[in-house]
Amino acid sequence: MKKSIPKTLFSITLLVLGVILLLISIGVISLEIKKIFVIIYPFLLFIYGSLSLYHISLKRKNNLFFTLFILVFSILLILDRFQVLEFGFVDFWRLWPLVIILLALRLISPKKFSFEYDNGGNRYTKKSFRIGDVKYNTDNWSVEPMHISHGIGDVYIDFSKAFIPEGETELFIHARIGDIKIIVPDDLAMNVTAEAKIGEVRILQSIRDGLGNSLEYVTPDYEEAIKKIKLNIFINIGDIAVQKV
Repeated sequence: MKKSIPKTLFSITLLVLGVILLLISIGVISLEIKKIFVIIYPFLLFIYGSLSLYHISLKRKNNLFFTLFILVFSILLILDRFQVLEFGFVDFWRLWPLVIILLALRLISPKKFSFEYDNGGNRYTKKSFRIGDVKYNTDNWSVEPMHISHGIGDVYIDFSKAFIPEGETELFIHARIGDIKIIVPDDLAMNVTAEAKIGEVRILQSIRDGLGNSLEYVTPDYEEAIKKIKLNIFINIGDIAVQKV
């Protein structure tokens, strides 16, 4: 299995660290080189932690605690090197409150669950999210009747990259705080109802701004179209944009 860049980097760091400690232990490395290593290794840990955090943001991995520990640990060691505070390698046990911080982050972290339900004889898949961005923009993603419920963050849906079945496909999109952006191919028939309590609503060239805004739009060929999308969009605070490409 192919290793991720942060894991590979961490493995190399451990290897280098082990070799250096071994050479120091048997007296091969001089005191001057030892002092240089003691100064620079917190910066190497910080680089690793930053890369790992970036990797988590892209891949949404679950090793947040270890990454958070490395980042905080390295920052404290760096501050010690600049004589801002006193913190040594053996003081790692003082970071135990990170467990509480991680628990809080997990409670508010993006959660997703989905289930199916019937509404008027039509079967919908409901997908709920808490915090973070929700994106449907991969190549050939499958459009189905859905009810997307989101807490805080942006929702981005690109129908130009989707596989759209024949007939009418209805989607409900409800978000509390954030922006909702919908991309629709120019030749796709659509029926859109959009409402924002606070924020701007934009459907193609039509715009409403302020409080309690709503817009409706139906393409002229909607009834006769073979493939068509019906969108019901609502947001409490944020902007709604529906654009054609």
